[in-house]
Amino acid sequence: MWLTRDAFGVWSKIAKRAFKAVFSRPSNPAERVKETIREKEVAVYIHYPFCKSYCNFCPYARVLWDKKLESRYLNALKEEIAMYGKLLDELDIKVIDVHIGGGTPSLMNPKDLSDILEVLGENFDLSFDGLAIEANPNDINEQKAAEMIDSGVKEVSLGVQSFNSTDLKRLGRPHTVEDSLEAIRSLDSQGLEHLNIDLMYAIPGQSLADWENTLRIASEQEVDEVTCYPTLITPQCPAYSRVVRGDIPPQPDKRTFKRMILSTYQILEAEGFRSVEIYGFSKEDAWKYATVNYEMEGPLLAFGSGAVGFTGGYEYVNTHSPREYVKSLKEGVLPIAGAREVSPEERAIRYVVCRLFVEGELSLRDFERKFGGGFDNLLRKTGFSKALFLLRLLGIVKKKADSLELNKAKIVHAHMLCWAFVANVPCRIAEEFMKTPWPPEVIIP
Repeated sequence: MWLTRDAFGVWSKIAKRAFKAVFSRPSNPAERVKETIREKEVAVYIHYPFCKSYCNFCPYARVLWDKKLESRYLNALKEEIAMYGKLLDELDIKVIDVHIGGGTPSLMNPKDLSDILEVLGENFDLSFDGLAIEANPNDINEQKAAEMIDSGVKEVSLGVQSFNSTDLKRLGRPHTVEDSLEAIRSLDSQGLEHLNIDLMYAIPGQSLADWENTLRIASEQEVDEVTCYPTLITPQCPAYSRVVRGDIPPQPDKRTFKRMILSTYQILEAEGFRSVEIYGFSKEDAWKYATVNYEMEGPLLAFGSGAVGFTGGYEYVNTHSPREYVKSLKEGVLPIAGAREVSPEERAIRYVVCRLFVEGELSLRDFERKFGGGFDNLLRKTGFSKALFLLRLLGIVKKKADSLELNKAKIVHAHMLCWAFVANVPCRIAEEFMKTPWPPEVIIP
């Protein structure tokens, strides 16, 4: 079995039919960004594309680290932030959250993190306590943890991926199990406010017992959240040609894949972690390392090569080439390679998907307050309405008096649909925009 975008059967077909988009080269993206931000509070996502080595199944925009290019890139990033600050100055918006992803953001000098925070503060009204950043375990020791926290980092998502050395080798990860354990201890000892660890399952050659052992070790750590993702196989991942040639052991079969999903809930919930989203399990205060809701619902301002922003009415994709990104900003031009208008109906669908399939419940009253209309009236004529009808017919989604809820007894089906969507939409966007820096048109899925 390989978890490609067609691997989820009927769920892959539903994902493809329920969401279609066309990105084109925009003529005046700055004005459309400004005109379509409908809320005063926005989140920011910053993409840092540099890595010291490539992970086998990474689908995201990345480039091998180069000191000179990184320096030019960071200067361009500050320029992009300043351009948006000037563009949106009269809107009086507040930045309520900032996430830095990649790539490998933990490669950055902590001073560069401080500089980014300073530039954000010079150009926007900041209303948050600190940065959230992704990190690789082998980049973190006590000194680096302390410096990151001093630079303004309050949340870290640590890419542990597995507590099994064979799994890590098959993923092409540059760290060891010991590196992960040390990084967790270092971040905790230096007083990091919140820590999430990412884990991956359905790794090629991974057994159910391997996955369950990783979950048990994860549950013993001093972490606030554990997020669990399947290993999706995309054409742009570095090991794709090896997969095609059969040089890599296959992933677990479909039956084992489904059992891995169920084991995740059974083991983590038994150890005091509560499911707060379809892939995330949180301790105590139900904190979560939140990025998906901003990407799905907006408004999200996106900075950096490979970043995707969504104002609520307009979705834009920055060029995935760091060199073209730097060149564009040197010329004083926003580095947007593709953009599209988003209808009120699609925005409503994105809200529903995030609330229902990520968080597990949709309040119909909240929906009506946000969109100013009834749920059925707004979505009746969309393809998503038909998909939702089928999900209710199958008992995967249950309707209550004033809400829709995922049926926990059929959570595996919800996972199949969720990962079919991820493989066919976000991963497809990255795949197409990685082919050329300035594509004339990109059709998804």
